[in-house]
Amino acid sequence: MSEPKVIIAENNHGLRTRLARVLAEKAYAVETTGSAACLMHNLLHGRLSVVVLGDGLEEGLSVATLIPLLKSCDPHSTIILAADEVSPVEELKVRQQGIFYRTNRPLCDFGWDELQLAVECACNKLIRAAKPCHTH
Repeated sequence: MSEPKVIIAENNHGLRTRLARVLAEKAYAVETTGSAACLMHNLLHGRLSVVVLGDGLEEGLSVATLIPLLKSCDPHSTIILAADEVSPVEELKVRQQGIFYRTNRPLCDFGWDELQLAVECACNKLIRAAKPCHTH
């Protein structure tokens, strides 16, 4: 069983690049996109994935609209929402839709550490879920 890939989905190219660089230092297989269509394609045709979803993508879909679409592409994917511009109503909706973790964009060392830990936990969860369970 290989490790899950990490997909960084963020419209801001600079932030997307920095997120990829930081997470790749932890030896994760990292892909990036600024497009919801590309993200959904990756989820439909890829292996186990942890999605780090930022404030927005090219298509301008709200996170409350986007998350059910992503879950329909791959119900086993794990979504970490790392966004600042989420209304309280949207945040409640995305929590009910089954995101793995919610944080703001990382701005300081603590924020980067928090995101790295969330990604590590999400990857470990997917690895454990993919292992066959043997009963004796």
